[in-house]
Amino acid sequence: MKLSNIFELKARDNKNIYTKIMKTQGNSPRYSDVNYTTIAKEGYMRNWIIFRCMQEIIKGAIQLNWKVKRKNADGEDEEILNHPALKVLENPNPLYGESELIKRAIAFYYIQGEAPFHRIVTSNGVKELYVYRPDRISFNSTGDIKRPYEQIRYLSGSYVDIEPENFMLWKNFNPLDDWDGLGHGMSMLEPILKNGDLLNELVNWNISLLQNGGNLSGVIALNENVTDNQFDRMEESLKNKHQGVENVGKYMLLQGVASYINTGTNPKDMDWNEGKKNTMQDICIGMGVDPILIGFNENSSYNNKNEAEKGLYTKTVIPLMRELSDQMSLFLSLDTEKGEYIDIDYSHIPVLQEDMKELYDRLSKAKDMTINEKRKAKGMDPLDGGDIIAPEGSFAIVDGKIYLPMNLIELDSVQQTAQEENKSFLY
Repeated sequence: MKLSNIFELKARDNKNIYTKIMKTQGNSPRYSDVNYTTIAKEGYMRNWIIFRCMQEIIKGAIQLNWKVKRKNADGEDEEILNHPALKVLENPNPLYGESELIKRAIAFYYIQGEAPFHRIVTSNGVKELYVYRPDRISFNSTGDIKRPYEQIRYLSGSYVDIEPENFMLWKNFNPLDDWDGLGHGMSMLEPILKNGDLLNELVNWNISLLQNGGNLSGVIALNENVTDNQFDRMEESLKNKHQGVENVGKYMLLQGVASYINTGTNPKDMDWNEGKKNTMQDICIGMGVDPILIGFNENSSYNNKNEAEKGLYTKTVIPLMRELSDQMSLFLSLDTEKGEYIDIDYSHIPVLQEDMKELYDRLSKAKDMTINEKRKAKGMDPLDGGDIIAPEGSFAIVDGKIYLPMNLIELDSVQQTAQEENKSFLY
């Protein structure tokens, strides 16, 4: 379908746009030209730079904590402890735990651009949570945004049918999705596959060079004709005595007169090392991982390594996990009408605590904020009597209340006494 047709359909308002797209495109989404198995093997399992970048992202993600929160009447966020959704995320199923769930979801999301989730629901709510290989999931689109998929099947030795209400597809934005958001996602690795292939070929070229004794490719031209048996014997001798890593450095001695014609290119001509380095750095940039984190230590120091780790969290890991938490808030049946949602907590991450300490220091020195305003900015609960401006260290906190420091008189009592004195003075 031409792109203009979509806009023409959207211009009409008699029916849902997705229903119209379904009539034009049909209801069986297709995978793009990118093959899951190929990307999984060549882009993840056999490319060590992509694999290392993925491990940095995954290891960073599993260190974050889930929290369930709600918006209270004042519009402030408050944490809900022991929420059922939190228990499912921390113990998703008997096969694997929270870390494995996150690892599988992110790996599938990067390789195929989508991670299919399946929940098992009982009368007591969501009991188990699974994430499956995306290439083994099939479904039909319905055109209904509230129930977008039907006839969902998962192939795992045998077919497993999944109820539409128990299925969620966490997917990356796909600009070529013919179903305008209801089809398949775009692989996160697709934009860097060419660089991945280039790195694989650079490594293969070097391995081939080593396996051929480090010698350049070439042609040995004989000045006289030889019999087939003589030719086969000479060829076998070259292979057995002068090729392979065991024969590196050996001299070749041939009878008769022959000339050698070089047809290869040496590593210096190809600038192999520099090309390999640039390719690896390009892959890191495409993955959102600073090259320092995977071993490029030429200009590494404590400071820029710390900045690299911060960048990994703030620009890649945390935004990625926020996308997943938004999806989970809907999928795990949180009461969104009451403002419930799943949030990501990263306050305990050591590399991010330095920035938080700087923020706390600035808040503590602020002279135009109340005690409770400072606490709110730090993500802390308000205190009784904390709606006043007071320098840090000029008050004490006892049992959730603010007290004056000299004799620990409750501040509310002092304020009430002052108000009574002012009232007496006025009358």
